[in-house]
Amino acid sequence: MNKTSHVIMNELNNKFINNFKEWSSSEKMELDKIFIYLKCLAAIGEILQNNTTLKHRYMCCSIYDEIFSDGVSAIYLAANAMNKPAKIILRRIFEMGIASIYLWDMPHLAHSWSDHDYDLSFTEMLKHINSKGYLLYVSVENNMPLELNIFPTEECQKIYGVLSDIVHGKVTTFESALPNRFKFTNDEWEKFANQAIQVLEILIKGYLKRFPISEELYKLVPLSKRELC
Repeated sequence: MNKTSHVIMNELNNKFINNFKEWSSSEKMELDKIFIYLKCLAAIGEILQNNTTLKHRYMCCSIYDEIFSDGVSAIYLAANAMNKPAKIILRRIFEMGIASIYLWDMPHLAHSWSDHDYDLSFTEMLKHINSKGYLLYVSVENNMPLELNIFPTEECQKIYGVLSDIVHGKVTTFESALPNRFKFTNDEWEKFANQAIQVLEILIKGYLKRFPISEELYKLVPLSKRELC
C-alpha cells in the first residue's frame, strides 16, 4: 500500500511485457483464423461501399473497419492477459456487427443513431433481422430463397449475455481475488480466442446470407473460403 503510483504502473507494465513474451513464445493457431475473419469483415465493408450510393449505407460500411480495429485491439489485450477489457470490446464488436445489417435497410434509424444518440437494442435488432417479413424482403431483393434465420438467435443471445455479464460487473466475473490476475495463461487465451472466432463467424455467415457477395469475398480473402465453407 506504500508504493507510489508510478511504481505500481511500472510493475504492471513489466508484468504485461512478460505476458506478451509468454504469449508469443508458442504458435497460436487460433490467431490466424481470427485475422482471416477480421480481414473478411474489412473486405465485406469494402465490397458493400463500392456498390452503394446511399449516404446512410456509407455510414454502415464504416462499421466494418471499426470492427477490424477493435478486433486487433482485443487480441492485443488478451495476449497481455487483460481478458476482461478484451471481452468488453468483443461485445462491442458483436453489437456493431448486428447493427451494420439492421441499419442498412433503416435509413431513418441510421441517421438517428449517428446524429441524435439513438440507442440500439441488441435483442430488437436480432428480432427484426430474423423476422419473417425481413427474411422475405431479403429473398426478394437477392432473388434467391432464404429459409433459415440470418443469425442464430439463441446462440447470439447466449454469447451476448455472457459478454454483458462482464460489462455489468456480475459477481461471477470478478477476478480481483484470483492468484493469476494480470498473468497470462494459455487457458484464458484459448477461451477468448474461441469466443472471438464464434462471434466473428456468426457475423460473417450472416452477412453472406444478407448480401450475395460470397464470390467477391473469396477473391479478396482467398483463405476465407476454406474457413467458411
